[in-house]
Amino acid sequence: MKKEVAAIDLGTSTICVALARCESNSNKKKESSVKSNSNIKVLGAGYQMTKGLSYGTLTNIEDLEGVLLSAIATAEKEAQKRIKHVTIALPNWATESVIMDNSISIGNTPISDEQINKLMDLNNSKYCPQDSTIIHIFPLSYTVDDSEGIRDPIGLLGNKLSTVFNVISVKYKLINNLTKCLNQCGIVIDTFICSAYASAMAVAMDDEIQSGVMIIDMGGSSTTISCVSDNALLYMGIVPIGGSHITKDISVVLRTNKTNAERLKILYGISYSNTLPIHDDEQILVSSVDEFGEEHIQNVSKSTLDLIISSRLDELFDLIRKHIEENNIDEQYYQNIIITGGGSQIACLNEYIKTRNLFFGSSVRLGKPICIAGSNDLVNAASFSTTAGTILYELNNNQYNKQVKQTGFIKKMVSMFKKGI
Repeated sequence: MKKEVAAIDLGTSTICVALARCESNSNKKKESSVKSNSNIKVLGAGYQMTKGLSYGTLTNIEDLEGVLLSAIATAEKEAQKRIKHVTIALPNWATESVIMDNSISIGNTPISDEQINKLMDLNNSKYCPQDSTIIHIFPLSYTVDDSEGIRDPIGLLGNKLSTVFNVISVKYKLINNLTKCLNQCGIVIDTFICSAYASAMAVAMDDEIQSGVMIIDMGGSSTTISCVSDNALLYMGIVPIGGSHITKDISVVLRTNKTNAERLKILYGISYSNTLPIHDDEQILVSSVDEFGEEHIQNVSKSTLDLIISSRLDELFDLIRKHIEENNIDEQYYQNIIITGGGSQIACLNEYIKTRNLFFGSSVRLGKPICIAGSNDLVNAASFSTTAGTILYELNNNQYNKQVKQTGFIKKMVSMFKKGI
């Protein structure tokens, strides 16, 4: 069976649009996830620098529409297909995560799916700010009467069913503007996903998603720390440093443009000796602009580049460690860490982290999309993780979590735009 889906990743620095096809493997067990049960191929992908969107606010709808149209056109041209429906990965800074609880009376009857759905059918005004709407509900644990810590209560008898859950919400205004913008492009939004969860779906193995893993997603202007276990997003936090800060540091210190600085960061990266600087005799040719505005080629030692990159990396990882400690994140989650995102595309980053023991001796690896192929090499890069996870989420029919049904505001709004009102 073949199924095609489209995804949009609204990144802080880059917008990515992709169209993918899933071919199910009939020989695999039906209960397996799409990741292990299918062949997923990206048919087309388009990238554009983000415009018109800044930290939770749509600043210019025409600019956003322009870059979206360009990225969509590129993806459609490569895939030779039209995109009519999409799932959107919302930036982490545009979403809010709050731990809540709820309970219902079940009258000493076996717990059913209907009762679970009733437990998750929340009133927006009670569980998120009045100007926001819920996009995800992740159950963390259930309680039946006095029995706590239950993972799956289906079939159990009791009088009271309770749960603690992570509620992810987003501002109405952003949802409304995005829906309007995509509608003007002739595209209907099927659903939304939090970028932190999408990245985890793409780079973590199924057993890691079940047993517990921490995802550090290095974006352009910020880095997101998230914890996933039992298919649920348990925690999400943000530190205000990302890959673009490193690129800017290189650009300023070496007086080169940002394109050259990004190339130096990705191609040469960071040396991973415990003692810096090293490679004093290795020289790199860098195009730079002097104080008179004239461009020329200069020799820069590898140790100089190491010092620039390591200074900002050390600051970033110090903030991450402090964030983990200050928020009392359970040790079981940072025992297994995956680092991903476009900002993690720094040569020798993984070796640098390990040799400097930056994460308490935890198992650390760099994460790239799993089980997704395509003719474009970019689909296998860490920068494609959120887009890949959004594709997997849609192909799984949102089965990873009890997502809020499209009732109330979102359902009415989508229906309104479909009718052209």
